[in-house]
Amino acid sequence: MILDLMRHASTGRQGHLDGRSDPPLLDGAVDALLQRHGDGQWSRVIASPRRRALDTATALLAGRELFCEIHPDWAELDFGDWDGRHYDEIPAELLAGLYDAPHAVVPPNGESWQQFQQRVDAQLQRLLDEHEHDGPVLVVSHAGVLRLVVSRVCGIPLAALWAMRIDYGTRVRLRVERAQDGQVWGELLELWQP
Repeated sequence: MILDLMRHASTGRQGHLDGRSDPPLLDGAVDALLQRHGDGQWSRVIASPRRRALDTATALLAGRELFCEIHPDWAELDFGDWDGRHYDEIPAELLAGLYDAPHAVVPPNGESWQQFQQRVDAQLQRLLDEHEHDGPVLVVSHAGVLRLVVSRVCGIPLAALWAMRIDYGTRVRLRVERAQDGQVWGELLELWQP
């Protein structure tokens, strides 16, 4: 299966931990994505329920016969008490731990990376179970989801993926397969940055 993962268009909140918080897109934020991906030949489009992802997906589908499926498991990591806050507002040692050892640090009242990984893994398995078309599947989501999927599919340690820039509108194309033992594997085919 060919899987396109796209980070939503810009909210203008670079440097904020927007997980469950839901700022709107900036005016005109999807214009560049429409120019680049407006003719994408996806067989299926799924979005996180967050407005910023759903509005991006809806704009990409305008004038098509496809509809956007919404699934809560494609949402960003729940940052708990840190949600919506700027990096500068989080104690540096705690924030560093979230990046250096993501599986060891849980934001206060937030979601662990293990919980996050379980829900995203379940959606990857579901996509493979349900995939019936030749065309790529598009999932419009968030930076954390993109990094986690690349880690899970390509076997790259999650902590190493902070070196990969995933700006607003980034698209990652993966080939995703499932081995006979049920393990998901694949390869990174393309990384497009706006």
